[in-house]
Amino acid sequence: MRVRSLFAPLIVLLTVVGTVLAPGPPRTPQEASEDHVAHVAANHIRPNIVLILTDDMRADELRLMPRVRRLLVRKGTSYSNALSPHPVCCPARAELLTGQFGQNNGVRNNKGPWGGYQALIQPGNTVPAWLQDVGYLTSHHGKYLNGYERVASTDEPGWSQWDTQVGGTYSYDRTALFANGDRVDDEYVTRVIGRRTNRALTRFSRSGAPFFTVVNHVAPHGARRDGRWRVPVAERRFGDAYARLMPPSYGEPSFQEQDVKDLPADLQRSRIPTRDLVRLVRQRARALLSVDAAVARTVAKLRDLGELANTYVVFASDNGFQIGEHRLRGKNLPFDETFNIPLVVRGPGITQGARVDEPVTLVDLAATFLDWAGQVAPGRTPDGVSLDRLGAHPRDTLLVQIGDSTDDDTDGWRYRGVTTDRYLFLTPAGSPTDGILFDRALDPHAIVNRFDDPGYAEIKRELLARSRELERCSGVDACNQVFGVLPEPG
Repeated sequence: MRVRSLFAPLIVLLTVVGTVLAPGPPRTPQEASEDHVAHVAANHIRPNIVLILTDDMRADELRLMPRVRRLLVRKGTSYSNALSPHPVCCPARAELLTGQFGQNNGVRNNKGPWGGYQALIQPGNTVPAWLQDVGYLTSHHGKYLNGYERVASTDEPGWSQWDTQVGGTYSYDRTALFANGDRVDDEYVTRVIGRRTNRALTRFSRSGAPFFTVVNHVAPHGARRDGRWRVPVAERRFGDAYARLMPPSYGEPSFQEQDVKDLPADLQRSRIPTRDLVRLVRQRARALLSVDAAVARTVAKLRDLGELANTYVVFASDNGFQIGEHRLRGKNLPFDETFNIPLVVRGPGITQGARVDEPVTLVDLAATFLDWAGQVAPGRTPDGVSLDRLGAHPRDTLLVQIGDSTDDDTDGWRYRGVTTDRYLFLTPAGSPTDGILFDRALDPHAIVNRFDDPGYAEIKRELLARSRELERCSGVDACNQVFGVLPEPG
């Protein structure tokens, strides 16, 4: 096993030298993907995988993290059209752990009869367990599936080191309780989780075995103080940063939208005071600076350990967030701002500074991890496609869905639908006569709901049919299809 650590840098050095001596023309994302598949096939050393997650981070907030941009974006590949197809904490994290949509893994919301940790089918049958079976050491740090704290134990199947936070998860700088009984008071949680992560990486590296580590930072999720939800808490050293920052869509027609009467009734809200949204976006940015610093420390630790060259570092968020668009604030809402997330990958064979525009989702990451580890067999029927094999499974329509916490005849669903390169379409569960249909080509800010527009009737019928098929899909072929070209609006 120590031989793996000694020879990994040499292999990477020879690869770099060969590239410099024989430069080729610029590669398309598909060509880069094919080259990476060949690289992985030729490299018999199992790589390490480190997944770093933020909580509720928007895709456009990546620009606020200079270290992540320098260490990961410039040194890796960015996915500009990455989606959280079920944009709320617990379902998104369940998709990451299982590689399945909510209809197959059981988790449809954060709480209620169809939500939380208790809804996950076979909680020990997840990515870390499959990687353990082929010799990986695995660790989890920070937040886990919502509701886990109510059944917390000192271990969880599949994890070699179970370092999950079970108390004070959203307090930021007051108290952090961990599954092993550790308690940390009056220290900023991002620094605590980063430090504990780096200790595990050091221990794993010394063993000589490959490792899979998941790091869940709470920022920029709201803070929970005195029984109330508040804006995120910033680390003191970043308290004055981004003093002039404004909400991402400020000045655009979607911000504090003039007329929302064309939306379904449950999505029609009063305007939010702009000063509240400004304070929120600045505190989110400041909290993300602490994550930015923690990522830099983790990358530095991997470099110091001699592991960075043989480690995939993946940076993503569990879901996006709306900050005033359509008069809305939050997640689990049927709009692009909650579906869109940052996704960056750095690692062996990954093209530096590249951008892939093809849509990918969190469901695809489980298949990707198993692919990187040497085509490891999953313990479930996967719904996602490895990022390295998108060309083998083309798709023009992706499932998106929103959960509900109530116990009623919707089986835990609130909105379900699909997204294509042009359209976003969702209907309330059990009510196909209402919903949203946005045409991004003509209306990039989603101001006009075309759901009842006669000119879009044929398009709506086709998107509804696709929705109904994907809502019950299971498996790669069923969940990743090419349905064909949609008609033009009438």
